Amino acid sequence: MEAKTRSRIVMVASWLIIIGILGLVYKFVVEPRLGFRHDKLVQKTSTQKYDHEIKVAHDSFPGYAILRSDAVKNLLDRQSIKLTFVDDKADYVRRARDLKNGKVQMAVFTIDAYLKAGSVIGEYPGSIVLVIDESKGADAIVAHKRGVASIPNLSNPKARIVLTPDSPSETLARIMINTMSLPSLPNSWASNANGSEDVYKKLKSADPDEPAAYVLWEPYVTKALAIDGVHLLLDSSKLKGYIVDVLVVQREFLDSQRELVTHVVQAYLRANYDYSNQTEGLLSLIESDAKQYGDAPLKRNEASQLVKGIEWRNTVENYAHFGVVSGPEAKDTEKLETMIGKIMQVLVKTKSLTSDPLSGNYGNLYFEGILRSLNHDEFHPGVLNTGGAAGLEGILVDTSNVAEEKVREEVALNPLSEANWNSLAPVAAMKIEPIQFGRGNARILPGSKRALADIASKLKSFPQYYLRVVGHTRKEGDPAANKLLATQRAEAAAKALKDHGIANQRIRAIASTRTSTKMQGGAAQSVTFELLGKPY
Repeated sequence: MEAKTRSRIVMVASWLIIIGILGLVYKFVVEPRLGFRHDKLVQKTSTQKYDHEIKVAHDSFPGYAILRSDAVKNLLDRQSIKLTFVDDKADYVRRARDLKNGKVQMAVFTIDAYLKAGSVIGEYPGSIVLVIDESKGADAIVAHKRGVASIPNLSNPKARIVLTPDSPSETLARIMINTMSLPSLPNSWASNANGSEDVYKKLKSADPDEPAAYVLWEPYVTKALAIDGVHLLLDSSKLKGYIVDVLVVQREFLDSQRELVTHVVQAYLRANYDYSNQTEGLLSLIESDAKQYGDAPLKRNEASQLVKGIEWRNTVENYAHFGVVSGPEAKDTEKLETMIGKIMQVLVKTKSLTSDPLSGNYGNLYFEGILRSLNHDEFHPGVLNTGGAAGLEGILVDTSNVAEEKVREEVALNPLSEANWNSLAPVAAMKIEPIQFGRGNARILPGSKRALADIASKLKSFPQYYLRVVGHTRKEGDPAANKLLATQRAEAAAKALKDHGIANQRIRAIASTRTSTKMQGGAAQSVTFELLGKPY
């Protein structure tokens, strides 16, 4: 009996194994062949509109609206290229991994987000081929005025900054902390939220007397400032070269499919050119893009604020960023390498990154070859087929009536009268290394020259602020002699900044009218640097 039972068990087990093997054979051999035959049949009996599909990782940020526009789609249709957008909800680490694994061939990032995501996955799997836009007011830090009347009020052990981690808004907060003196801000200053809408909700429900700031992006900046008692501490319109969106292409794809990448870049620059010349069309695009890709529809005033807060980069500006053109044609455009370097410095100094994963080799992060070829071929975004094998098909157009693209210059600050200087609103003291002078004189010691160069660099990245250089006097000694020395030291520091390219009209050197009680000895006769601005 036992033998029969064992025999049946063996037989059943054998049949189960056979059935399992047959199932595996069907799944991995027969079914794929049937599917392949079906796919071949579909190809033979239907019209295939596109020869190439390029997957692009993105999120709902309106700055990418032109890339997602019908204008780009229609231009790429001519080349049988289809862009498929993959929304990862601003998960930048996932975006970098998808680029690495080939799940997407292109991705949009802010430079800071790409730097951080690449450090997490241990490599930078794509090259930047295009600067899309720069935030010029679309990102902002706000607060209840009762709790935080100005940025220095965040120098408080109880202060916190509510933001979305690993986002450009976090980087905006880090830029503020890296530039402005907030010695009592706690190390655990960040309070995490899940997106700009969540930050907005926390702001609405907060105690207005709490020392808290909130970092948002449009359209929630506009919504936040509509709340009674909420005001602006800092927005990206005051910055230059920090919150910058770029198009990144997987390195293998760029190497093997450079012509396809060129078509995408051309199509984008053409669409950007058209939208830059039709404000109403751009507003309509932003509204329709929000309906399709955004979290919520936009009102016209919200769309208008978005357009004001985003500066889309044109072709010539891209040439300048990538070093394809230089000199007078590039004006004062920052090169991409410079932008990457200073953003990296902020991330490292504020301990978002423990060290520089690129070791200063920032040229490894971008590829200028696409734009260099377009410039060589005299590409103009307003004209089809202006030259080169990669030109989009179309009819040659007379370029004499086509608007010329130029590099936009930063609006220069005007010279101020004494009354105007006194009317400026204090923003914050700059975070600096102490400036050392010779004993009893205004000679800047060699060790402080690097600190002054760093201050000048920060001022160039905050072009909309004036600067007051204040020489401080000590309590001991002859008051008149102390004040004279304080004035001379302030003037020496101001001259050093001017020698580093800071415009004369932006700087005023004075001696403090109060003696220092906190600083002792020689330190009391040093200088401080105060950012001043016109009230928002």
